[in-house]
Amino acid sequence: MMKVAKLPDLRIHMKLRHFRLVEMLVATKSIRLAAERLNITPAAVSKSCLELENILGMKLFIRNKGGLIPDPICERFIIAGRRIDSELKNLTADIMLYEESFHGSVRIGFQATLLQDPIVRSVAKIKKTHPSLNLTLEYASRQQLLSGLAANHYDFVFVNLADIPPNQRFGIQKLGTEQYVVATTKETFSIPDVLEKWEEFSAGIWVIPISGMAMRDRFDSVLAARGLSLPSRRIEINSVVGGERIVALADAFTLLPLTMLKELGRDIIDPETKLRFLPEMQLEVGMVYLQDTQLSAAAQYASDFIVNKITKTI
Repeated sequence: MMKVAKLPDLRIHMKLRHFRLVEMLVATKSIRLAAERLNITPAAVSKSCLELENILGMKLFIRNKGGLIPDPICERFIIAGRRIDSELKNLTADIMLYEESFHGSVRIGFQATLLQDPIVRSVAKIKKTHPSLNLTLEYASRQQLLSGLAANHYDFVFVNLADIPPNQRFGIQKLGTEQYVVATTKETFSIPDVLEKWEEFSAGIWVIPISGMAMRDRFDSVLAARGLSLPSRRIEINSVVGGERIVALADAFTLLPLTMLKELGRDIIDPETKLRFLPEMQLEVGMVYLQDTQLSAAAQYASDFIVNKITKTI
């Protein structure tokens, strides 16, 4: 057990980056993944970890083939780091009260297609109003966004809210509901209509999300409840990037939120097309933030501005 009397003065020897490093290593249990999230090399992560362990005179992690196993004391480091982070944000907010424009950085993650347009418009407006404020807008999978939020990589994220794993740290604000349809590059179909003629539709090529993504899991459940099977001719993807091109080249069917129809060249739905929606194939979308971490003044301003824009738009 570590003897406090032999410890050097941590106020002098420890650096802020050490707290960030420990939290990231505990979250990922991997030097490589921690390096990716911190945007440094694995060698730099290893060096900083050894540096901190030398300061403390104890091992913080056990290294084995399955990854890093954190010592229980790491949790205390994380708590202390969050308190310091919160106080620094408060200090920044106090300093900013003396300035006319917001400064600093705000990191926003998003995945919900329904919210994309108001988010992008809001970010552009905020930047014009506060040119000294650095804004980062990142698109990623929901799992990456929630993991990044938990590790304080993002100030807040916009995602679909279906079946989010329980986490006492997460605060959730619902902002809208996505309606899904089946579409090709030329036509749009109601999901109830497709299910009624599943033998015909399932014979075609489909482009669908990979298993584990919210809409794919919903789709699997809908089919299973009706005794139907997935299309045998399918392409599974985990990102919308390139999805439009694949659907066009394969002349395929795909699951699509109404807000993404324009991605397939269908900005305006044919007024003769009467769509029906399936409650099981609707996804609530909204903002997720950390309840135990106080947003900086700039991040709070950005969050309020974007949410206000969304509520007026959808």
